[in-house]
Amino acid sequence: MKNVHLVEKLRQWFIEPSPLIEGLDKRRQASLLSALLLTVIIVSSIVELATIVLIEWESYTGYKQTFVALVFLSVVYFISRTQHTKFAARLMVIGSSAAVFITGWFQPNGVNGGLLDFLIFPLWLGSLYLDLRELLILVVLNLFGLLLYPSFSDAVTLNFILVGPFSFIFATSILLFIITRHRNFLENDRQRELAKKEKLSREEADRTITLLRVAGRLNSQLDLDTLLETLSEETARALNTPASIVTLYDPRTATLKPVIGKGLSKKQIEDIPVLTKKEFDEATNKQGTVFSLDNLQHITLPAHLEEFRKYDIRSVAIATMEHEGELIGNLVGVSIGEDRSFKPAELLLLKGIANQAALAIINTRLFKDAQRRFENLQALRAIDTSILSNRNLPETLNILLEKLTSQLGVDAAIALLIDKQKQVLSFAAGRGLDVEPLRNATLPIGEGLAGRAVQEKRIIYIHDLRTDPQALSLKPLSEKEGFISYFAIPLETQVEINGVLEIFHRSHLDLDEEWLGFLEALAGQASIAIGSAILFSDLQRTNEELSEAYDTTIEGWSHALDLRDKETEGHTRRVTELTLELAKAFGFSDEELVHIRRGGLLHDIGKLGVPDRILFKDAALTTEEWALMKRHPIYAHEMLEPIHYLHQALDIPYCHHEKWDGNGYPRGLSGEDIPLSARIFAVVDVWDAVTSDRPYRAAWTADKALAYIKSESGKHFDPRVVEMFTRLMEQKNERTNGQAT
Repeated sequence: MKNVHLVEKLRQWFIEPSPLIEGLDKRRQASLLSALLLTVIIVSSIVELATIVLIEWESYTGYKQTFVALVFLSVVYFISRTQHTKFAARLMVIGSSAAVFITGWFQPNGVNGGLLDFLIFPLWLGSLYLDLRELLILVVLNLFGLLLYPSFSDAVTLNFILVGPFSFIFATSILLFIITRHRNFLENDRQRELAKKEKLSREEADRTITLLRVAGRLNSQLDLDTLLETLSEETARALNTPASIVTLYDPRTATLKPVIGKGLSKKQIEDIPVLTKKEFDEATNKQGTVFSLDNLQHITLPAHLEEFRKYDIRSVAIATMEHEGELIGNLVGVSIGEDRSFKPAELLLLKGIANQAALAIINTRLFKDAQRRFENLQALRAIDTSILSNRNLPETLNILLEKLTSQLGVDAAIALLIDKQKQVLSFAAGRGLDVEPLRNATLPIGEGLAGRAVQEKRIIYIHDLRTDPQALSLKPLSEKEGFISYFAIPLETQVEINGVLEIFHRSHLDLDEEWLGFLEALAGQASIAIGSAILFSDLQRTNEELSEAYDTTIEGWSHALDLRDKETEGHTRRVTELTLELAKAFGFSDEELVHIRRGGLLHDIGKLGVPDRILFKDAALTTEEWALMKRHPIYAHEMLEPIHYLHQALDIPYCHHEKWDGNGYPRGLSGEDIPLSARIFAVVDVWDAVTSDRPYRAAWTADKALAYIKSESGKHFDPRVVEMFTRLMEQKNERTNGQAT
């Protein structure tokens, strides 16, 4: 391994050509010349040393010529190591030829031994490094030198030269000349082939770079319009044309229509006729999927290309965009004002771009479809959320109409509800048009398009409101708003139809199965929303009626208690009203106040369980009788607890006789263990009792009663409640005095 490394180092030092020499062939020739010179120098040196050793060198003078020759070869060698390889080769050829003649001149005996035959060496070397003209000059000079040689040497005759070295060199030169010429032809052919391959490689590289650039730009686009604009730019750039056109295939009309272009105005693009699928198939069957048409101004054109003449379009290159057998459209490179012959490489590049474009368009459409479906799901989810969380029907309908117009791409929509008593449709919500004239308008069922949709229980679609005789009832609205397309969709549940959804658009609608499916889904959501709202309204009304019935029943019970106990007549109403005032001061919510009111009205309902002999006894109660009387809160709890509706009203009937210090009944609760509503009621109950006339005593004054209440703070009553009650009574007293003044 070390020896290989050493040899490589030696080759780099002594044979490797100058880095200034470019081209593989030139570097090989330079390396060959350096190696040849170095070999001659080394071999000559070895031979000369051997000669000196083996002969009587005292009389030998040939080493001088050898030394001069080695110096000359060394100079040529060092020149060959530079970029001047050809100059070094010329020196070598001239020097070696001259060396043969000089040697023959000084040593005529050597000529008889074939010395001049060594002229073949510079001729061979010249065939490698000289062109044919230089080689011919070299041959002629050598032959001329051979003919002149006998004139300078008596030892060699002309006949010898002609028969010997001249004939050999002449014949060899002709053969060498032929071989060199043939070699040059082969080299030229090889160079042309290499140039051709290099050109093809360069074109392939350029095409690859272009396709990579186009792929990068196309893959970064998710919007179809932006993608098509990029595609038209890249088509013109790749073909170096001033204009380009992109056409897309519409399977519904089976036509290819120009949609965008570069270098042509929008009107010019629109003026180009569409190409039917039949015409396209005929063209591709004849020309192929990629082809060019030159000199359009002077050839017979198909009808769809006649428009090109008007814009001075001279040549076009056309490539079909297809993906897995599905036709997508065409890419067209356009030459304006001058004839253009598109090369096969350009057509190949255009086809590559068309293939990439087809995939990019498919991906963009798939992304758009996925995005639209996702947005549709989001819209349905938003409507579902509104239906579940919002009982405001107009607000839900407004959300539904906003999603409908945005997702379906329509200009306006109206929701109409059925008034079942009057059998008419009335306005509920609208979007995208002036709804003020519609707010108070009604439409009898069976009349107009919306009324017919309800009566016939079917969707009604009008393609053009301007010409359809069915649309006379909508003519004023369509003329005012400029509407053209119309839908009326009955909003039907499993049980009944609750309304109609009307859709308006100011141009012809582009319908497909997905569009119609989403419309039906939105109509279903609207039906659910209206049905839920109606059901909720009915339930709310029923609940209000039931709640009112409960409250009426409770008030009846309360009134019955007052009638039973004539001494406390009006007591229940008064304590309930004052308890509510005090509870509001403590910040109870409206819902909590409802339960406090019910608890106040029913606070003594447990006395129904106390025998009349005890309840109406004139004398003092015995211990046993008093124990029974103290059970009336328990009776109240037992009576009301099974009634779920009154669970949250139990605190006052059950706990209003508990005391802050724990000496109350029935459970002996103390402090904040007693519900706040019961603590509030306890103060009000005692206040009303002492300020009301009884058979056994007269009513106390307000000041006396308030003083008593304060004295029981921390014992019977919650100090905080007493403080709030005192403040409330002072405020009421101030208001009363102010009114009297």
